[in-house]
Amino acid sequence: MVKTRRARSLTKRESRNFWLYTSPWIIGFVAFTAFPFLSSFILSFMQWDVLSPPKFVGIDNYVQLSQDKTYFWKDLNNTLYYALIGVPLTIILGLAVSVLLSKPIRGINFYRIVFYLPAVFGGVAVLKLWTYLLSPGTGDGMNPGLINAMLGWFGIQGPGWSQDPHWAKPAVLLVGLWGVGGSMMIWLPALASVPKDLLEAGEIDGANRFQRFWRITVPLITPAIFFQLTMGIIGSFQIFMEPVIMPGSSKTWTDSLMVVLFDNAFRFYKMGYASAIAWVIFIMIMLVTLVNLYFSRRWVYYESK
Repeated sequence: MVKTRRARSLTKRESRNFWLYTSPWIIGFVAFTAFPFLSSFILSFMQWDVLSPPKFVGIDNYVQLSQDKTYFWKDLNNTLYYALIGVPLTIILGLAVSVLLSKPIRGINFYRIVFYLPAVFGGVAVLKLWTYLLSPGTGDGMNPGLINAMLGWFGIQGPGWSQDPHWAKPAVLLVGLWGVGGSMMIWLPALASVPKDLLEAGEIDGANRFQRFWRITVPLITPAIFFQLTMGIIGSFQIFMEPVIMPGSSKTWTDSLMVVLFDNAFRFYKMGYASAIAWVIFIMIMLVTLVNLYFSRRWVYYESK
């Protein structure tokens, strides 16, 4: 009987402590995640300009969105461009840099810090700096940026970069590679986890460095590749600052889906339409992630299998 009372008392205390310690997270989740999430879904079926009461319009916002070839479909193409070209470039370059930084050479910690620092510095100031570095230097007495000036030393006429509609998106991708060193926090542990005896066995069998890397290292680090691929695709759908700041807000060559969402929400005050865009972006990210997760069974290697 005494044991039963003690057990009940202990259970009540554990239950009270559980709610006491988790309540800050639960309150924050409900207030800043669940409530805005559901509010956005409801608003996507309404017309609301913030100043007047919301008006229910059914699926009109989604129908209007599907017919918006001027902004939505054009910006969707730009977003897919960043995902299909930018993500593989980021993975390949990040992995190549990390392979070099995994070598046991003198002063390796210094080199790792140097390559990681760009991931720390970011934001509008860095984008403004890149805008200056990529200045085309043509017309209106504009001086060429550092990159075009260096190309000029070799007799190469630099492109217009962000001020040229044909080079604006490549310029955005180029700036996106600036922080590629930050991904070595994932690559370096993955490379270090590759068993050395397997690499030595491959060397004894006559495999050269590229064959050992391609046939032994790459298959064993596929979980890291899968993680970088998934996060890179999600990040490319959320790209915002680079398309707005680099060519200037008056030019729409590089606009992404997040830009058209921001414009409709905070420039045109079309909150219902912007909520519909947000849900379309969410559904696309979810579908791409599920497809990526499904096919990962065929190429991602897990040691526990």
